[in-house]
Formats: sequence, C-alpha cells, structure tokens
Amino acid sequence: MHEVENKTIYEVIFKQRNVLLDVAMIALSVVFLAIIAKIRIPLWPVPITMQTFGVFTIAFFFGSFRGSVSLLAYALAGLLGLSVFAGFNAGLPVFLGPTGGYIIGFIFAAFAVGYLIEKGYGRTWKSVLLVVLVGEVIIYAFGLPWLAAALPELTFFGVLKAGLIPFIIGDTLKALGAVALFPYLWKGAEKISQ
Repeated sequence: MHEVENKTIYEVIFKQRNVLLDVAMIALSVVFLAIIAKIRIPLWPVPITMQTFGVFTIAFFFGSFRGSVSLLAYALAGLLGLSVFAGFNAGLPVFLGPTGGYIIGFIFAAFAVGYLIEKGYGRTWKSVLLVVLVGEVIIYAFGLPWLAAALPELTFFGVLKAGLIPFIIGDTLKALGAVALFPYLWKGAEKISQ
C-alpha cells in the first residue's frame, strides 16, 4: 500500500501543516471557486458554470473536512455579500432563489468526494469517474428540489429542463477533464512524498 493511500494531496504536499496554513489554503480555495464561477453561460434560472469542477478539485485536494469547510466558507462569503457566486451575485436572495440548493449541495458533495478520496478512490480514471458521479448526484439531489421549491410554477419536466438537462453535456466534459487531470495530480503527490 502506498504511503499516500489514505491521505489527501494537501496532506502529502504540506507535511508540516498548522491552522494558519489551513486558513490560508481555504481562503485561496474560496478565491479559486469565485474566479471559476465567473466562467459561465448565462442561462435562466440556473447558469452553466465551472463551479462543479472547482468543487471536485477542492475536494480532491483537501479531502472531506477541509474540502467541505472550504465550500462552507465560500457559501458564507457569498451570503455575507461578497460577489463570489456566478454572475457576480451574492446575498440571501441567491440562497432563497433557484440556485441556492446547488450551493448547499456543493458543501455535501465536497464532503462525500473528499471522503472517497481519503478512502483511496480517485487514483485511477475509473475511480475518478465514480467519485465525480457521486458528487454530481449529490449536487442535483439538493439543487433540483430547491429549484422546484423556488419556482413552484415549473412542472416536474420543467424543473428537469431548467436544472438538469442543459448541464448534461457540460457535466460530462467536466467529468472527462477530472478523469484526465486528477490521476496525474496523484502521481505528482506520490513523487513529492518519496
């Protein structure tokens, strides 16, 4: 069993960690996600963004605890008025609106994806694909019901048409990007640990 088998990339790269480093890296992850959220196709009511790829990248790097704390910090930054969400949006209306469930789903997806990484998944392209699919299911499990509640005039198919169907191609491309990138991140982490 490799030395990095049950560690995160963060733990492998930064062997000497402390609270200040954790806080700085979590703050950087919030900035990273805010920047990547600006890459978007402005659809209504839910834009297509690179946020899910950012969520998975953060979870792969940090693992369950720091990954979910990073996404919680991102959500709180937006809730407190920093324009970190897609379209430079922020505040309580975003949470109460159609996209709020996706943002909440990011936190739980980061925890689940990070947990799977800590258990040794995410080292091969097949397990990366599995981990990303688990994360996507969690995000939609929060996002779609929230969207339906925020826009009660939508039918069931209307919710799928607004909050799932337009994202299938993009999510597939992001999953392929993760499959192409994340195993190489592990190879780099293993080299650093030697």
